[in-house]
Amino acid sequence: MRFIAEDPIKRTITFETKTGLRVRLDTDMVRRYGLEAIMKEYGVKMSKERVLVHQHGRVVGDVPPEFHPSLINSKSFFYDVRPGDFTQRNDGDWDACRTLGPGDLEAIPGFRWKR
Repeated sequence: MRFIAEDPIKRTITFETKTGLRVRLDTDMVRRYGLEAIMKEYGVKMSKERVLVHQHGRVVGDVPPEFHPSLINSKSFFYDVRPGDFTQRNDGDWDACRTLGPGDLEAIPGFRWKR
C-alpha cells in the first residue's frame, strides 16, 4: 500500500492499494481504529512486511507496514511528529530527517532498530 496525499485541513489521508484502489480516510478514524482494521473492512489485506527507515543514507530501522507520520501517537511527551520528519521514497521506504535523534525514533510505536 502506498501513501498518495494528505489534506490537513479536511483531516483526510489517501492511500492506494496494489490493485489500484484509492481510499481516502479520516485521520482521526485511522488513529482510533488502526489502518489495518479499516482496510480489512474494505476487503484489502495489508502486507505484514515491515518497511525500512533510512537516515543519513543508511538503514537505521524499520516500522510496521501501516506506519504513516501523520498517524503516529508518540510514546514520549518529548517528541511529536513535525512536518518533514519523514518522507516516503519511491520504493515505499521512509527517510527520517537528519535532525531526529535516537530518542525521537524510539518514541515511534513499532519502530525497531537495525544494528
